[in-house]
Amino acid sequence: MDDKTQRERLEQELRFLKESFEADVISKEEYEKGKDRIEKKLKEIKSLEPDAKEERKTEEAKKEDANAAVSSKEGDRIKLKVIQDEAEEHGHVHAQAEFYDAEKAEEPAQVPKEAIYEKKESNFFKYAAVFIVLALVIFFSYSLFKNKKEIEQKIPLEFVALCSSDDDCTQEGKEGFCINPAAKDAKCEFKDIPKLNVIVLNDRKSCFNCDTQRVLSILESWLGALNAKEISYSTAEGRNIAEKFGANSLPMYILEENITQKQNFEQFKRVFAKKEGYYLLNENTAGSSFYFKRESIPNRLDLFVIQDDKSSISAETNLKEFLDAFGEVKFGKHLPDDKLTLELGIKAFPTFLINNQVKFSGVQSADTIKENFCKLNKLKECEKSLSKSLV
Repeated sequence: MDDKTQRERLEQELRFLKESFEADVISKEEYEKGKDRIEKKLKEIKSLEPDAKEERKTEEAKKEDANAAVSSKEGDRIKLKVIQDEAEEHGHVHAQAEFYDAEKAEEPAQVPKEAIYEKKESNFFKYAAVFIVLALVIFFSYSLFKNKKEIEQKIPLEFVALCSSDDDCTQEGKEGFCINPAAKDAKCEFKDIPKLNVIVLNDRKSCFNCDTQRVLSILESWLGALNAKEISYSTAEGRNIAEKFGANSLPMYILEENITQKQNFEQFKRVFAKKEGYYLLNENTAGSSFYFKRESIPNRLDLFVIQDDKSSISAETNLKEFLDAFGEVKFGKHLPDDKLTLELGIKAFPTFLINNQVKFSGVQSADTIKENFCKLNKLKECEKSLSKSLV
């Protein structure tokens, strides 16, 4: 088989191997192994091609010389015959000899038997390669099917119950219950989770810093859906609630006793205090900002800081611009161990207290301090513009 035929057969085999892999007939490992084998043979054939071409050229040249020699001899023979015939019968037979020679010259060339054999051999190898690949595909498919059947017969399917406990039954917004746990007829049932009732005692008219949305969102993430009811301290009901639970600051968050049935209660129970059959969120976690029981002192500002603390130093630096602009402000500075700090239970520093009642925390710009102060006090300096950036 010549190199060209073998190369074509190998290239066709490589294409078929790739198609078999893309169709998931053979594995990637089988594909890579076959591919390496074919590419290696193709490289060997490619390296021999120049020598093969030279050999073919040499053989063709020899054949042409041989054909030329034969033609020369045949021509001489015909010419000699014609000359001999002319001596006997003059020109009639000469024409016949020339006519006969022309017919032989126009006779079509015979296809060499070697070429026909090589073509048949090429087709044979193509069909053989296809047959081998198909046989391999059928063999591996049958083996996989047989192994799967044997495994299924030897290893019985393990029974798995739909649920083994209530924890296996989950659905958003629902409470799940496992009926007949771990049994064949186990199933999950779901009920709507009842919302947890929360009373929020507040006084938005007197407290600019008493928003409740952030804390309610946190409680909901801990305990699930809430049914929040806000009651104003300025109403008779509000004052009664404040007295009943001993409120010192607002907002106050009062949760019903069934909070203990919530899955995450044990994780967060330390921030609640039980009183009168309810659970109260402590003041620090609630972010209570309004000390409604304290006397209101207009135009007063207190600052609670830690000595040499970086944030406290920044707060004092920004505050200086405000104090320089507001000459009438009564100012007081307090450290963690001071009486007022302990009395209010302040644990975050720096913290500001306006008019002895409303607090806000953090490092604030001079303009933010002015805006908060002027919400509770009406001074002419409130019209001034101060620095909005932090120093």
